[in-house]
Amino acid sequence: MTMLDDQRVTALLRSVPVPDPQVDVSRAIRDGRRRRQRRRVGGAAAVTLLAGLGVVGAVQLRGVASEPAPTAPALAATPSVSTSTAPGSSLTCEASWLPQPIPGPVAVAIDVDPTGRHIVGEIGTGNEDGRVVLWTDGQATVLPATVRHGSVVNAEGYVIGTNGDGTGWVYRNGSLRTLAIPPGYDAVLLHAINGRGDIAGTAMGANESHHAVLWSVDRPQEYRLIGRPGSTATGITEDGTVVGKMGGLPYRWTPQGAGTALALPDGSPSASVESAHGTWAIGMVAGAERDGGGVLMLPVRWNLTTGAVSRLPFPSAAAVAGNGDLLVDDGAPLVVAPDGASRRLPGRPDVRATEAGTYTAEGISDDGRTVVGSAYENEVHRPLVWRCS
Repeated sequence: MTMLDDQRVTALLRSVPVPDPQVDVSRAIRDGRRRRQRRRVGGAAAVTLLAGLGVVGAVQLRGVASEPAPTAPALAATPSVSTSTAPGSSLTCEASWLPQPIPGPVAVAIDVDPTGRHIVGEIGTGNEDGRVVLWTDGQATVLPATVRHGSVVNAEGYVIGTNGDGTGWVYRNGSLRTLAIPPGYDAVLLHAINGRGDIAGTAMGANESHHAVLWSVDRPQEYRLIGRPGSTATGITEDGTVVGKMGGLPYRWTPQGAGTALALPDGSPSASVESAHGTWAIGMVAGAERDGGGVLMLPVRWNLTTGAVSRLPFPSAAAVAGNGDLLVDDGAPLVVAPDGASRRLPGRPDVRATEAGTYTAEGISDDGRTVVGSAYENEVHRPLVWRCS
């Protein structure tokens, strides 16, 4: 990174709001999730409650596992992160608008599939009326008006989301199906889908009860409960590895169902996992206490192959690519490779510098070469895609 980027990072870190010291860590992590999470669950209070949690356990079919409480593993090495000596990326990136098939002042791209071909987003007024839109090879399709809050798309073009009433759905090529809600719960929240069609999410019930669940696009009315009650799941990789949180600890489950706690950075009693791609996962951890009380919530990244965990020198991490590229969204989005090489994403070339607005980046392809988001200009949000080569 350049010295200018170092200065931006320092200023951003100082600007991060500090949660009240009495707020529990899980809730503070939830409240600090990136804008994408807050927008896509909208006004669904029950859904929003669990948006920042994530946990998984051994997979079962329509049953509850009997597992001992998880224990924290030995700490893996935390690699040092340099913000001043890393080279710049050799890739060149260009931004372009995505077409808007329907009118609306709030039009945003939310996620891109691992190949960079499919993009999902919303268009509306910003008052919980957003229509879900799927762009495939640049062509836009508006999904049925009965669905809201489309959140993720996979390489096969399956889109998943959660309506405001807690109904989970999956859509592809004009076919719309709802997902089963396990008995004892009254809502679900969908978080992730992989190329095999496995869907990871959480069932929710009375008194803030919740349980991690897996579904399949082929059999949406069947489900598998993961781990113990109190678990949630927030990510799933292409090979079926699930990540989340249980017992206050970040957790992962192999495709075969073996569960282990992920390492915690030194001095951190808990952490939240937000998503995973390839062999990488990202989340949030409570930092050191600040003068006057409160803690600073900071992003972390796990290497799921080695188990190493790294604190990241940024106020937030919007997404991680399958190759390990980190997407940092701070108004002028930045992509940082595992070796520290970085590139700033450019603004739109047809907008004058004095009207450049603010750019939000929310999703990144597995090769790190396609990034999606939006630009805010003159009180209007427009969907945007960056292509790098």
